[in-house]
Order: sequence, then C-alpha cells, then structure tokens
Amino acid sequence: MNRWAGLALFVLMAALFLVANRGAYKGYFQDDELDNISWAPQVPLSEFGKTLITPRYLHQNFRPVGHFYFHEAGKHFGLDFPRYVFFIHLLHFLNVWLVWLLARRLGASPFAASTGALFFAFHMAAFDVYWKPMYVFDLLCGSFCLASLILYLGGRWVLSFLAFWLAYKSKELAVMLPAVLACYEFWLGQKRWKPLVPFFAAALSFGLQGLLLNPNRDNDYTFRFTPRALATTVPFYAGKIFLIPYGGLALPLVPLVLRERRVWLCLAATLLFFVPLAFLPGRMFSAYCYVPLIGVALLLAVATDRAPRMAMAAFFVLWIPWNYAHLRLYRRQALAIADQNRRYVTALEALARSEPAVRTFVYDGRPDALNVWGIHGALQYLYRRFDLRLVNIEDPGAEAALQENAVAVLSWDPLKSRLSTIARRPGAPDASFIRMDSSTPLWQLEQGWYPLEAGYRWTQPVATARLFRPAEANEFELTVNIGPDVIRDLGRIGVHVLVNGQLLGSHEFTRNGWQTVRWPLPPGKAGTAQVEMRVEPGYRPSNRDPRALGLAVGSFGFSTKETM
Repeated sequence: MNRWAGLALFVLMAALFLVANRGAYKGYFQDDELDNISWAPQVPLSEFGKTLITPRYLHQNFRPVGHFYFHEAGKHFGLDFPRYVFFIHLLHFLNVWLVWLLARRLGASPFAASTGALFFAFHMAAFDVYWKPMYVFDLLCGSFCLASLILYLGGRWVLSFLAFWLAYKSKELAVMLPAVLACYEFWLGQKRWKPLVPFFAAALSFGLQGLLLNPNRDNDYTFRFTPRALATTVPFYAGKIFLIPYGGLALPLVPLVLRERRVWLCLAATLLFFVPLAFLPGRMFSAYCYVPLIGVALLLAVATDRAPRMAMAAFFVLWIPWNYAHLRLYRRQALAIADQNRRYVTALEALARSEPAVRTFVYDGRPDALNVWGIHGALQYLYRRFDLRLVNIEDPGAEAALQENAVAVLSWDPLKSRLSTIARRPGAPDASFIRMDSSTPLWQLEQGWYPLEAGYRWTQPVATARLFRPAEANEFELTVNIGPDVIRDLGRIGVHVLVNGQLLGSHEFTRNGWQTVRWPLPPGKAGTAQVEMRVEPGYRPSNRDPRALGLAVGSFGFSTKETM
C-alpha cells in the first residue's frame, strides 16, 4: 500500500464516519458540558500553566489539558454545539491515525494496521465520545497515550515522558501507561529499565496521592477494592468490548491460539487500562472504554497478520452490521435527550434576555438527563455571573427563595417537553387570581403546597397563600379536582376558606370530578389578603405516597360577579 492509497483510505474512513455520525451535529449539550463552559473560560491561563506542571494531586478534579479545551471552546464557540462536535471528531481522526502508526511500529502490515484502525474508528462502545464533548478528556488521554507509546518505541524517551504527563493531565487513566511500557520492554524491547524510572516515579506519586488524598470517601468516585466491585464492573465492561454480554472475557483466550509476544502486549495494555475502572463501580460508562480499546484494536491488527483471512473476514462481516445496529439505537436515544436539553436551555436564553436582573431561580422539574449542575452552569454562562442561586421547589429553602425580589420560576412540562418561565419583578403587584399551570406565581403560595401535576396542585391539610384583593371583588372562587379514590376512601371531604383570619365559607365535596365553589365576598378595601384553606379530614392515598394531602386545587382567587 503506497502513501496515496493509504491517504485515500483514510479520507474514505473519515467520510464514512461523518456520514454515520452526522446526527451528532444535531445533538446538544449535556449537564457536564454546560457546567464546564460556564466556568472554564473564566480561569486565567496562568492557572492552567501551574496545574499542568505541578506534580501534586488536584482535589477539585481539575484536568488542565481537557479543561483548556472548554476554556477556548467556551470563549469562541459559545452555545454553537456543532463546532464542539467537529473538534472532537478531528481529534478522534488523529487518534485513528496514531493507532495505525503504532500498529505499524509493532510490525503489523499496512493492511493489518488498517483493520485495527477501522475497528477503533467505529466502535460503538465509544459512541458518547463521538457525540458528547464532555468526553474530550478520554479523547485527549488517548491521543497522548498513543503519542507516548509511539515516541517510546522510537527511542525518544524524554518526549515520550512529556506525552505521558499530558495524558495524565487529560485523565487519570493514563497512570497505567508506564506498566504498558514495562510490558513492552519485557516482551518486545531490550529490557532497558532505566528510561522507565521517571515514568514509574510519576505514576506511583500520582497513584498514591489519588488514593490517600482523594476527598471522595463514600460516594460514586470512591475506589472500592472489593470482590463485589469487580462483580459489578467486570461484566459491564466485558460486555462492551464486542457489544455482547461477557464478550470481552474471550480476549484472554487469544494467546492460546496466537502464540506471539505482541498478542501478550496488546492484551496486557487492554487489561491494564481497565484496572482503575474495575474498582469504580459507581462510575461505569461505556465511553470509558475508549483508551482500553486501543489495546483491542492493536490486538486485532496483530491477529489479522497471523489468523486465517477467512476468519478475520467473517469477524468483520458479523461485527459491522452489529456495530451499526447499536449506532442506530444509541443515536435515537441521544437525539431524544438532546431535544429536551435544547428546549430547556433555549428557554433559559430567552429568560436571560428578558429578565437580566434575576439572581435567584427556583426549578420545578427538569429533563431526566439534565442534572441540576447543568442547569446551574447554563444559568451562570447565560447571565455571566457566579452569584446565582438555584433552588429545587421541593427543598426547604424554596419558600424563602420565592419571596426574594428578583426571582424566576422554571417549570418543566415533561409531557410537552417544554420549559415555562415566570419572573417576579421588584415592585410588581401580586395576582388576585391564581391558576395552577406554568404561569403560577409560586412566590404567592406560602405554606402547604406540593408540586404541579396535571393541571392542579395538591395542598396539605392546611395551606396558605397571598393574593391581591381588588376593591371591586365581590366573590371568592375555588376550583378543585376531587379524585374517585378520595370519595371511595373517605366518603366526603370538606374545606374551610379563611381570608385575613376570618372564615369566608365552607363546603363539603361528596362526589368526584372537577368542581367549582364560590362564596360571596363582603365589601372591603383593595390590598394584600392572606388566604388559608383548611381541609378535613386529611387524606393519605397509600403507603407508596407518604404525603398528607388536602385538596387538588386547580385555581382560586378573587373575582367580580356582575350584578343586575
């Protein structure tokens, strides 16, 4: 294979990859990405320089190489998601080329190296790496690990060490690279151990600091050196190698068929890069296979030269459609998540333009795949401030947060995949009538209210609210939804409505369905009114729902009834 033919095949591979993964450009940011682009562009360049050269463990999990990507992308790309994706695709193509080069350095023929590179280029265990910029850390770790290996095999030990250092500063998985280099020296090299001393010294230092100084003592980021951890992680990652349950456990059988030291090296590289992942049962993600898959790709390249051609052809005939089937499945899921996240953040953009003074946000629901730190990151990026407060409506502090002068409520409708926002402007008057929907001024609901459901909001047995009473109001209206279970279990349920501490009226509900009750309102002055609803008896629906419930309120407030 001459150079031009190789270049043509590489361009063809890249074109096929872009066609197969064109949906990635229709994706959108995940929570970690929104978080990173909110703060990374604000970090001074000097901080990246200091953390890059320091040999000390970084408690904040700051990875200067990967976070520098978000530093630059956040500044120049903004929220233009396709530009983020294009960069990570270019980086992946670089890694595919480096896999080919490394396979050639290990003695694989051009054709065999190409099969390994092809396997690495399209493997759907790494789907998220191709579609989500948050995994740029794995991409960069792979780039510098490959560069370090290639430079070491070429005798450029100093440059190899620098590449190893950058790999570790991209992601901690690179701490296993010196062990891979030692395996090379033992099986294929000249057993020159002196050049490996700085590699092992750095890896040992980083490893011990990571174990002893890790602030994560009992959470998902805690290493667990137990058989139980292995029983969780090994089946998971073994199922990702060939995208079939436990398929990766067949890899140790390859040396029994192909008795060659290069096979041992490739297998050792795969297993060594999996070692840190094997003891993190709380952080299992398919994308973490990206760096270990380098070893599998090299193993495939070596096997292509040694195994019967028909066997390798059969492998790819089976693997390519199976791999593509997983691509279609993952693509559908990723685009559904991206659509919800895009809708949410787009609504936040509109809010930031219309209500720039807001500093406190109360969220009522969120997309399943958008965690709270992603929402907070999006708000920090859009408002260009780090003093913003984000509170869950179900948290104890939500009631106080809703009473602040500049507050916005973020209400997510999962059925319509829509975010509705409403802001309280300083000095704006209270509403006199409240409907339970996305426009509800939650700051007027004071005590005893549960989150919004299908057009109503449950109260506790006692609930209070604040309304503005117009001078011309002459009646009070309450609309509720009485469920059939309430009538079946209780037979009846009653409510007493008090305005400014005075009983306005009572009503007893004896049938289910939507019902509206009105009470005449005595003359009074315009002004703020305290409304209290007392429900008896209280209702507890089942053991699965421990809440003490009152009424499912659809709307309530003051109104004016025209008189003849």
